[in-house]
Amino acid sequence: MLKFLSLTLDNFGPYKTKQNIKFGLDDGITIVWGDNGRGKTILLNAFRYALFGKVYGRTAQQHSLANISNWESFDEGRYGFSVTLKMDLDGVAYELTRQFSVKEGISVPSSDNDYKEDVFLKKNTVFVSPDERDHILRTIMPEDVSRFFLFDGELLGEYEELLHDENEIGYKIKESIERILGVPVLINGHTDVQNVLKHYQNQLAISAKADEETEVLGSMLANYQEELAVYESEYESLKDKFEKVSAQKQKLEDEMNRTEKTRNLLHQLERTEDEIKEKTSQKEDMLKQMRISTKKAWQGMLRDRIRLLLEQLNDEISRLEAKRNQHLVSKQLMSELKGGIERNKCPVCEQELDRLQVAKLRQIIDTSQKDLAGLTEQEEQRLIEMQSRKANLTKFALGDFKEEVENIESTIASLNVTISDAERRRADLRKQLEGVDTVENISKNISKLGSDYGKCLQKETELNNALKDQEEKITNTRNAIKKLEDQLKTKGSSEELMRANKRTALCDKVMCIFAEGVDRYRDNLKKKVEKDASEIFVSIANEPEYSGLKINENYGLYIEHQSGRIIEIRSSGYEHIVALSLIGALHKNAPLQGPILMDSPFGRLDPLHKEKVTRSLPMLSDQIILLVYREEIDAQQARRILGSSLKHEYDLSRVSAMHTEILKMSGGVV
Repeated sequence: MLKFLSLTLDNFGPYKTKQNIKFGLDDGITIVWGDNGRGKTILLNAFRYALFGKVYGRTAQQHSLANISNWESFDEGRYGFSVTLKMDLDGVAYELTRQFSVKEGISVPSSDNDYKEDVFLKKNTVFVSPDERDHILRTIMPEDVSRFFLFDGELLGEYEELLHDENEIGYKIKESIERILGVPVLINGHTDVQNVLKHYQNQLAISAKADEETEVLGSMLANYQEELAVYESEYESLKDKFEKVSAQKQKLEDEMNRTEKTRNLLHQLERTEDEIKEKTSQKEDMLKQMRISTKKAWQGMLRDRIRLLLEQLNDEISRLEAKRNQHLVSKQLMSELKGGIERNKCPVCEQELDRLQVAKLRQIIDTSQKDLAGLTEQEEQRLIEMQSRKANLTKFALGDFKEEVENIESTIASLNVTISDAERRRADLRKQLEGVDTVENISKNISKLGSDYGKCLQKETELNNALKDQEEKITNTRNAIKKLEDQLKTKGSSEELMRANKRTALCDKVMCIFAEGVDRYRDNLKKKVEKDASEIFVSIANEPEYSGLKINENYGLYIEHQSGRIIEIRSSGYEHIVALSLIGALHKNAPLQGPILMDSPFGRLDPLHKEKVTRSLPMLSDQIILLVYREEIDAQQARRILGSSLKHEYDLSRVSAMHTEILKMSGGVV
């Protein structure tokens, strides 16, 4: 089993000058305490750099190594850094040193090109050759399975992708799981046997063509074999292109994640610019209204006087109009009464009138004509004049111009405040963006990034469809070859053909055995992983009704209720617990055994689950190194729970923003 013995850093990140952490050979747990920003993630990257020469950020984006040098040392003229990792693998001691130093002739380095990297590996007391070094390092810890040894607790949510089919992240994790469990050994064996089978199939075609009875079948078989070779070659070429495009797409996705903050700032800037334009346009409209209103504002000073004059005019107009209306009504009535007198009939009921009634009607007509006389000529003229005056005065009394002007002024003042705030935000956003590049270049680059990503997606889809078409051709051709081979088993009499048939049949059976072996090995591993993951999960989970975990084809784990139902929706905390359970189970079943190094392993958990995870840590691996911040877990509780399993504690102590000291702790104090 692999164990880390010590790690020595020299000007790596915030770790100025040479600093050391010792872990020892004993099984147990080491806790490195550090506040946010003190260098826990860079410490995780120190292991990754020593083993693989790479440094990653939270978004899995690879960092420039030139920026990893300690800034204070850099400013003092000491450039570069080194990391030394001492390890023990089944009793053999290894000392791995990887250093990043300035090339000769470079006075002040400015990029990765100004540095050179040297890697040294000492086995026991002897330095090994570069070829042997690379072979040993690949044996100690292959990079493609390192996610199960060195991992960021914040990225445990990625393991949820194993529950979904046709998922790129889930597919990559599944590949890593199968590598750590040793599945590729059988797969490679199957591939080797398949290559041998192709050789024997070619020999079979040659032997069949040499036999008169099977010459035609042999020629057909040879043709199909040639077609198959072309299809398989094309398939591999397409697969290579697909992987390159997928890698490019992933790179663009990483870049998009890395520039997410910048893209958000640019989006905010665009919205702010639109807001300024909109509010400025509204302000201009208000100013136009203000100019119109101020031209009429003098009319507001006469408003009370005009209101009084209008009231007087309305009274007089109403009186004269009433008199005229009464006259018109009476005139109509008199006309009807006179008509009745002339016909000697009542104008209402048409009854005959006697002389007395006619006389009475004549008296009413005379009286009404005197009392309900119409407007005089002077009164008619006055009514017209007053109506004209009323119409003119009404034009000057339609609104309260003072209030209207005040409302416009208030709106303009509010718009000025909004515009001013937006302009301040715009200036701040431009300052933040121009700290990266000019706003124009940023906008151009982000637009290109989106365009390139779209092209990648389209190309990936096209290649995926082409791969499916090629797979169909390969399957059909293989089926045709199989039919011809079956026919050749009963035809032909040459000894060479018979031997070729036997070799092909035997190799085909061996290949089937390997294929079945891969499937059985996978199934057995999944059962073991499911069982061990369930045991870990039940020991951690705080829900007694959860009976365990169920595994799927992708090694994704579902939470199972005691009723047998699957918990479809689970919290981020339980996702965290499931991922930890999977990692522990993989370590139990993997041929490659090694330490687990976790950065922020308790971030998503509630206090009770933090306690249970702490209690279960020894189940995950013989050697565990935790990088935690103090609020992440209660230190006294962790010491009490872990007891003798807690072997070492270190504190990442701040000296300055660019300088962290690693201090050994004893009894909970430095």
